Amino acid sequence: MQPYTLPEILAPAGSMESLLAAIHSGADAVYFGGKHLNARRNAANFAEDSAIYDAVNLCHLYGVKAYLTLNTLMFDSERQQAVDEIVLACKAGFDAIIAQDWGIISLIRQICPKMSIHASTQMSVHNLADANALYRQGVCRVVLARELSRDEIAHITANSPIETEVFVHGALCYSLSGQCYFSAFLGERSGNRGLCAQVCRLPFGLKDPNEHCLSLKDLTLIDYVDELAQLGVVSLKIEGRMKSPQYVAATVSQFKNALSKKQYDKAYLEKMFSRSGFTQGYFVSRIDSDMFGVRSKQDMAQSAALEASTAQTAEKKIPVDLSFSVSLDQVSLTLTDEDGNVACHRRQGAQRAQNHPLTTEQVCSRLSKLGNTPFVVRTIDGTVQEGCFLPVSELNDLRRGAVGLLTAQRQKRPAYPVMPLVEENTACYKNIHAPRYTATFSHLSQMTDAALQPLVYASLDLFALSKAPSSFLQKHHAKLVAEIPRVYFQDEEAISRELEVLHSRGIRIAKCHSIGRAALAKRAGFDIIFGFGINAANSTALTFLSTFAPLYTTLSAELSAKYIRALRLPSPTAVIGYGHFPLMSARACPVQGRLSCEKCNNSPSLIDRKASRFELLCKTDYVEILNSVPIYLAEKKSSFPVTFIEFLFTKEDAQQVVEILHAYENNLPSEKAFTRGTYFRVIE
Repeated sequence: MQPYTLPEILAPAGSMESLLAAIHSGADAVYFGGKHLNARRNAANFAEDSAIYDAVNLCHLYGVKAYLTLNTLMFDSERQQAVDEIVLACKAGFDAIIAQDWGIISLIRQICPKMSIHASTQMSVHNLADANALYRQGVCRVVLARELSRDEIAHITANSPIETEVFVHGALCYSLSGQCYFSAFLGERSGNRGLCAQVCRLPFGLKDPNEHCLSLKDLTLIDYVDELAQLGVVSLKIEGRMKSPQYVAATVSQFKNALSKKQYDKAYLEKMFSRSGFTQGYFVSRIDSDMFGVRSKQDMAQSAALEASTAQTAEKKIPVDLSFSVSLDQVSLTLTDEDGNVACHRRQGAQRAQNHPLTTEQVCSRLSKLGNTPFVVRTIDGTVQEGCFLPVSELNDLRRGAVGLLTAQRQKRPAYPVMPLVEENTACYKNIHAPRYTATFSHLSQMTDAALQPLVYASLDLFALSKAPSSFLQKHHAKLVAEIPRVYFQDEEAISRELEVLHSRGIRIAKCHSIGRAALAKRAGFDIIFGFGINAANSTALTFLSTFAPLYTTLSAELSAKYIRALRLPSPTAVIGYGHFPLMSARACPVQGRLSCEKCNNSPSLIDRKASRFELLCKTDYVEILNSVPIYLAEKKSSFPVTFIEFLFTKEDAQQVVEILHAYENNLPSEKAFTRGTYFRVIE
């Protein structure tokens, strides 16, 4: 077996108490957030700048890396907050910033080009193309999607220069992170903005609304840490910034044992926190009903009892070698740590002894008393010239001085030059016409001549489009768009092959929900459209995406009309103007174990406690949960200064598609139940 480097254990720190628990339990790195734009806004976090400095200093004192979470979508009104957080990260000396938003990543690269950037799992990276695209944009690490199997993790890690980080323990979102809009649409609290209302933990069922069809068990990969290390994964991430210091200490210590090939206790972790036990379903490619579970009263009682009985984590000590020299000419004390830091404190020579000269043993005893410091003596040696004397107070001062120097060396911050931010001067795109129409279809049968006639662009999944009759492709080739699946875990060569086939048949436009997929499309000779899955929520992100020359970019579905009107639009844009919006996109089907694929026929739906019905749409590689009512904006089109209104046609038949387009052309109100989405609400 080839030798490999052990990955770091990366621990959550939602508070100073949890930070200390992580450090003293042996974490190699911690991640935590400041006041703004972090994905756990309900955690205690580190709200004051002084607390941020203290936390980073504490981490570096113990040789632990500190990562700042700046991993939510940014609105334009928050741009200065993001700038302030980035500058603070540079000055405080963070080792990396974890980010989701392309606007924030662009700001980091401008303000602090030497700062390491880690792509958050909120970026939905589950394929090699996206991993490589991130690396080309200066991102050094990607936190992979939690839905990946061992083979998929291995493929990305082996074939990309980017570092890979994998979640190994903690809560599992039901939806692919970054592609969940349920909380925003139903509760005005966005998971992409750090305020997820945990809708997936609420009751949903096929017939009985009191089932929990969306609640997954917690993840643990503690049995597989050695395998992950052999694959080349550089960081093992523990979820839990909302959890207790006892939880942090327990998970870090057990994973530390597992990684060191010592005995570990998975049952202890289950008692500390679980939801009907643990799952490894995604990792071992066993995606079935056994992955689902809820937090029972028994689970909660076990956790409470265990936390109450858990002793405080023993303080971690840093071993140092201590050497001293006492003479009439000079007194010195040198501390050397395991990292090679050397701190030498000197003072003027000792006094000449009148009665009781110092002995080597006395000096050793006094200088080795490091109990109230972070250090512990590993070895000690020194010399005392005959006939010397020093008061105890001066020996104490000598020790304190050396400890202070070594502490300062260990806490030395990286030198990050902070660059002045150049204001964006990109010319704004002017819409001189009323919004035109573009649509995404789920089935070829919906794409009749009458439906396509009023559209500028018409998208269909590229695998379905490649099966379309040649006569259809030839007739409508100028407006047909091959949509690369928003979620696709399979071999990407299949996508490239389909793109080549479609290109040879006259199709020249591809819809992409990430820059990695855009790179695949451009390499195959396609113009591109950015779909809503890229989560474009601010002018800075749009400016970055405009460098790919998209025909248009669909704006984040979590923006209000007010925010959209305030955007600086560097290229054509679209809003979702109609459709049963996909609130969740998941790899684990919520009805498996309750309904077989043979009986499903791609037509089941879930009901909640309010009797709302959410239809499921089965895709090639995942399932979408559609909103119970469609977005409808026919009479509100003038509220949006965009180039296109985009329609999402899912369950509608061909006749319904035509009727909906006709209603929009004539600004007709809806005769059925509908929603305005988030456009006329403020999403937190």
